[in-house]
Amino acid sequence: MPKTAGIVIIGDEVLSGKVEECNAHYMAKGLRAKGIIVRRISVIPDEVPIIAEEVKKFAADYDVVFTSGGLGPTHDDVTIEGIAKGFGVQVVTEHTLHTFLYNRYGSKLTPERGKMAEVPEGAHVISHEDIRFPLIKFKNIYILPGLPDFLRDKFDVIVSYYNENPIALKKVYFNEYESELAPFFNDVVSKNPDVKIGSYPVVNEDNYMVYLTLESFDFTAVDRAVNMITQSKYREKIVQIQ
Repeated sequence: MPKTAGIVIIGDEVLSGKVEECNAHYMAKGLRAKGIIVRRISVIPDEVPIIAEEVKKFAADYDVVFTSGGLGPTHDDVTIEGIAKGFGVQVVTEHTLHTFLYNRYGSKLTPERGKMAEVPEGAHVISHEDIRFPLIKFKNIYILPGLPDFLRDKFDVIVSYYNENPIALKKVYFNEYESELAPFFNDVVSKNPDVKIGSYPVVNEDNYMVYLTLESFDFTAVDRAVNMITQSKYREKIVQIQ
């Protein structure tokens, strides 16, 4: 069975529309490429009880969990506190993180900056040459920052350690209305139960009106489904296969 993942985006700024969320998309795409199936993405506010409940549930339901946001020095950065509460542990200062911050700030290491060295008790940190600040892992939870550049650096390091079965993916583009092709698409789906098939209409494209995605851990099954499409009466409507 493939590994499963859950993503928890934490931040009032996302829920209020002040910040455009892009981290979930980046992580979901990266996990998919590694053969890890994202089962749920949740966006929640900067509230300790909600963080506690949501992250604990995700950790129980999925093999690996990624959180984003709430790791800074300010009053609304409460992700660490929330996760600690959810698992009934204390918030503690982690030595490696504190040393990193002291080496960076020296005498300017204020209590607010020192907050960034706090972790749920039992967490450990991972240092890597490709990341600017060590990342935090607690149980099966990777606790990541909300700033996209920082998150991506850490996330890329994390997924580099995973080597799950890759997913075969093909895209077939059609120059025809989705409604016209729907009966045929349904037939393809019914005859290829081992392939996950999605249909996506588009607008403002000159060359195609809809495309299908065909995904499976079974590469042969995907090829078989694509062959069914290319040998059908709708083959002349195919613009491109990727």
